[in-house]
Amino acid sequence: MGVAALIRSRMKAARKRGAPWVRLVDVLRLLWTAQARSDLGTRLAHRRDVHQTTTQTAEERYPELFDLLAELAPAAQRILSFGCSTGEELIALRRRFPAAEIVGAEINRRSRRIAARHTAGDQLTTVLPPAMIAGSFDLMLALAVLQREPHKIAEMEVENLSPYYPFERFDAAVRELVARLRTGGLLCVDNAHYRVEYSSGAAELDPVRGSPVMTGVLFGPEGRRLAGPIAHTIFRKR
Repeated sequence: MGVAALIRSRMKAARKRGAPWVRLVDVLRLLWTAQARSDLGTRLAHRRDVHQTTTQTAEERYPELFDLLAELAPAAQRILSFGCSTGEELIALRRRFPAAEIVGAEINRRSRRIAARHTAGDQLTTVLPPAMIAGSFDLMLALAVLQREPHKIAEMEVENLSPYYPFERFDAAVRELVARLRTGGLLCVDNAHYRVEYSSGAAELDPVRGSPVMTGVLFGPEGRRLAGPIAHTIFRKR
């Protein structure tokens, strides 16, 4: 085993048992770059509201999913990308919805500024903080947002997610999204830690037949790891 692999192995074991020095290393990593410092500032300033704390993204992360949404909602007039990070998702959506108003909501201030630069030439796209979301939408996306550091959660083999990302925080976000979704509109949630079906907003939603199912580790409302139930990704509001 090489030195790097040995270090990763020891850090994984230490993180799993909750060793304080590993947490210190994680914090120091957050001071390394401007984006990392911004991520840390977001955690501190919005610790009761933040979901995913990493900002990594790509323009075409989910091409098949984006294409399917374009087929399901070709006439969508207003679209929300919840947790749009640095805006690449907004560009991918614009390709598929050329006439729609697209709103990107992002809690991280630095990511928000970058997203605004990426979409500066698009007069139908707006980037704003989640607290400033207004109006209703035909299509809403929350992709790799309603979760917390999934790679670390997997590495630590977490059995109870509640101390890291409580269900109540996920549930409140889904409920607020559903409240702004127009009747007949679509909500798309993928790469989350909880099932939308468990949320208090699920009573107003129907899974879209044939839509993809969520993969990865899922947890129940009490925070415990689930063994079996699948989670749908696309829902239509009744």
